[in-house]
Amino acid sequence: MKTMFRGLAVAMALASSQVAAYSCGDTDVIYNLYDMLSEIENSNGPGTIGPRRLVTNQVSEIVAFTDKRFIQPHPMDVDQITVRFTKERGTWLGGGVVEVVCTTDTYGNVQKLEEVKFSGGRKNIGDVKTRTYSGLKGKRLSIHAVGIGAVGSSRIRFDLVRNASEGQPWIPDMTAPAGPIPGFADVHVHQAADLAYSKGWYWGSHQPGDLMARVPMCSGDNHGTLEPLGIEIHELGNAHLGQTSGYPDFNNWPRWNDIKHQQVTAEWLKDAHERGLTLMVASVVANQTLAAGMIASGNHDNRTAPFDMESVRHQISELKKMDESEDWFEIVLDPWHARRAVAEGKLAVVLAIEASHLFPDDDGPWREQLYDVYDMGVRALQIAHQTNNDFSGAAYHQDIFEIVTQLKAWYTGEVDYAEASDGVHNDIGLSVQGYELLEEMIRLNMIIDMAHLPLKSQREIFQLVSQYHDYYPLFNSHTRIDELLYQEDRDILNEHVTTDETLEFYRATGGVIGLRTGLQRMKDYPASGVVNNCDGSARSIAQFYRYAADRGVKTAFASDFNGFIEMNPPRFGADACASAPDEVSRLVQAAAQGSEDPGWPDYIREYNEKGTAHIGLLPALLWDIGEVGADTADLENSSESMVVMWERIYDPNRQRVL
Repeated sequence: MKTMFRGLAVAMALASSQVAAYSCGDTDVIYNLYDMLSEIENSNGPGTIGPRRLVTNQVSEIVAFTDKRFIQPHPMDVDQITVRFTKERGTWLGGGVVEVVCTTDTYGNVQKLEEVKFSGGRKNIGDVKTRTYSGLKGKRLSIHAVGIGAVGSSRIRFDLVRNASEGQPWIPDMTAPAGPIPGFADVHVHQAADLAYSKGWYWGSHQPGDLMARVPMCSGDNHGTLEPLGIEIHELGNAHLGQTSGYPDFNNWPRWNDIKHQQVTAEWLKDAHERGLTLMVASVVANQTLAAGMIASGNHDNRTAPFDMESVRHQISELKKMDESEDWFEIVLDPWHARRAVAEGKLAVVLAIEASHLFPDDDGPWREQLYDVYDMGVRALQIAHQTNNDFSGAAYHQDIFEIVTQLKAWYTGEVDYAEASDGVHNDIGLSVQGYELLEEMIRLNMIIDMAHLPLKSQREIFQLVSQYHDYYPLFNSHTRIDELLYQEDRDILNEHVTTDETLEFYRATGGVIGLRTGLQRMKDYPASGVVNNCDGSARSIAQFYRYAADRGVKTAFASDFNGFIEMNPPRFGADACASAPDEVSRLVQAAAQGSEDPGWPDYIREYNEKGTAHIGLLPALLWDIGEVGADTADLENSSESMVVMWERIYDPNRQRVL
């Protein structure tokens, strides 16, 4: 018996010490619904079927004669990264592992960088091997973990570090031209949403190029529909056969009530910039529940990762490419950077995140995920979106999102759920992790976005910043004024609104709110100076804009382009005053608007036909709000308001705004 064990030990030692070249394995990934659900079920852990996503920090459990592939879904935005390999566990006999580190470029060319080996046994538990790899930009990193012993297993941790100062606040250059910056801001734009939802919903590209290539005609059933699954979520989400005309005449889309075609092409964005848009908050958006639906429907790109934070990183990387290629578009990292960019004639772009599955455990420790996106340039963050998460409850708006939260809590067991006991307010506020995330954001001088948070969380955040952080400014990237909404819209939006109470949170902290350029009709606010006789149009928007401004709250546009939301209809044409309660009222309201001036510029005339159909027409909306009689000074100078709020974050003498 002893002889047999000695022979087995010798055989294992020989197997572990063999000199062999190990391959990168298949570094390609095709995403299907089965594998996606397997990853969600196993939290991107050892039980995941197929390859696992390579994320910021994770472990591999490798048994003898087995292997596992860890693959980044999308190309990297940096040239260099450090990987720390740590052996955390091993069996007393065998368990040798080799980690084959490789890259894959956009053409599918695979390059093997290195083999990182750990011998078997337990004596080397705790060993760390640190490697720095260069030449990675535009390539996907992968690790092929191979068990090389005859028996046994090992646990190896991979920790990917983007730079040595990870988690340290950005130190700004506080020099900038004197005086206020000109122009207006749009503080909630989903510029790159064509890359979200497995590329299955929005037709058309945000990337630079002529319109013929970026927004061609669609087929009407090759995107933006769940009909193949027998699901009809909204008539605007059904197939639109016969309504497919994009470039060159744009007869069918985009329009004010379109929710599935590109609204932020680079050309339209540049038009808006040339007409006065000087600051934009580019919010990268994701919802992997919808992505799963698009995969199941067949309307998707099966090489695009459907998971929220992967989509977030992918969109950020593509926006950074645009920063590099376009001399008028610049991602800014601090308020003085924004001032310099605008002074140089550029559009200052602030990166923000709106994701329903923010920093999940599947992608590693949440702090490391936060540090990664911060290093990528993100400066604003929504703590929750649509459904409860690990950090906070979400404002229930539309019954479907409360149902989805309930299902999410049941399925994962990690998210709290509480029924809105009064039918409106979510009883789940900030979690312990939510408070920790807030403290980290404040330490990093990030912009706290209160959008989509329930009243309970908003009150908790205001209490925190007012008592312990000298009225650190609060921001709401997109909202509506509850006081002016009709009951039918209140019943839908519930607490996804700004009340008189929460308006004071923004005023007292020197914050800014983004006003949704949506289709809701508004109650009269007589002090607006605008006759409120065209429901949903610029006349409606003027009511709640002036309501907020007259209460000392700084405002900006919050278009929510590419955000599954309809825009405001025009005052003229076939869709004039389209939010009126009935057709008779609509016709009466439209007649009261008078006639268009034939001398108005082409973009005004397009707006008068299509409403705020795309971002190139946002300057027309600003013009129209002034045209109907509102004082637009606050909106016209909203870029300065945003930058002043951002500077206040850095002010050591900050105090309550009186």
